Amino acid sequence: MPFSAQCISHFTARAEKGIDINQPVVDEFAPLYWVRKNQVPITLITGDRELEMVGRYEENAYLARMLKIVGHSQTKLLELDGYDHGMTYPAFPILIREIERWNK
Repeated sequence: MPFSAQCISHFTARAEKGIDINQPVVDEFAPLYWVRKNQVPITLITGDRELEMVGRYEENAYLARMLKIVGHSQTKLLELDGYDHGMTYPAFPILIREIERWNK
């Protein structure tokens, strides 16, 4: 259950390859590259799309959509309205509830 996951290749991996920070890349270092149908529950949590890091909500929304397209049946995307990238306080109680729900 990632908090504000960077779903394209991480900016550090892009920098190490000499790729501009504003050039989105989906390679083996990107969670989007590994989209598969499986039975592992995935809950993606981001801050408010207007307050979050640029593009972060959209990356997570795209990952959630692609997982659903390939048949992943346990995908959830949550956007925490009014919170920015540092939305850990409202996200941690959600994390605990999701883990408890998965373990039933």
